[in-house]
Amino acid sequence: MQIGVQLLPSPLNSHLVSNRVVVVIDVLRATSVMVHALSQGAQEIIPVKTVDEAFQMAKTFPEKTALLGGERESRRIAGFDLGNSPQEYMAWKVRGKRLILTTTNGTKAFYSVSSAKEVLVGSFFNISAVAERCLELNRDLLIYPSGDEGDFSLEDTVCGGMLVDRILKKSNMAIDLTDACHSARILYQGFEDHLVEALHLSRHGKELIDRGYGDDLPYCAQIDIAEIVPAFREGVIKII
Repeated sequence: MQIGVQLLPSPLNSHLVSNRVVVVIDVLRATSVMVHALSQGAQEIIPVKTVDEAFQMAKTFPEKTALLGGERESRRIAGFDLGNSPQEYMAWKVRGKRLILTTTNGTKAFYSVSSAKEVLVGSFFNISAVAERCLELNRDLLIYPSGDEGDFSLEDTVCGGMLVDRILKKSNMAIDLTDACHSARILYQGFEDHLVEALHLSRHGKELIDRGYGDDLPYCAQIDIAEIVPAFREGVIKII
């Protein structure tokens, strides 16, 4: 088993991931929202790339069965039901609902790796469950931090490093780590006892604080509050 980390969220050739498992991570905040919403009883999540696509998608479902969620510049989009804070996605709002989600980075990332054998949704919320699922699948793994508008993302890479660390500690098999993978794990180990600090140091974390969403940083840094492993298949994210 080989594990790699895509330190920059650049497009990938389909043949590079067609036989791999890919874990998409967007700690602040798309994959945190996805894991949280599904753990709160949402039926499924449809990630889309654009706001127009989200509005059009919503029209294809019966009235009051789908909710629009997401952000642009971290803020809720006009006409949407929900923003991009996981704290908005509580059971009383989302249970039994289909969510149509569009965000700046995270929702697009799933389409960049859609040719993979399996695409999983990762966050601090479900990190141990994802590690166990990766070991069960026993395939080469690529961890795909969604980044910050094409740039390196500190918080996503720290989370990716934590996933690597969890896998290594749970496994007895030989695992080959790429240099990027070693780097992500070392970065995680530097923040292991104070994950929230990594979120505060990150560029996007600072933007969220400036825009009034500072409470999301410690919330998104919670570890193992969900035991689910969502997967992206045929354009839809569901618990597997």
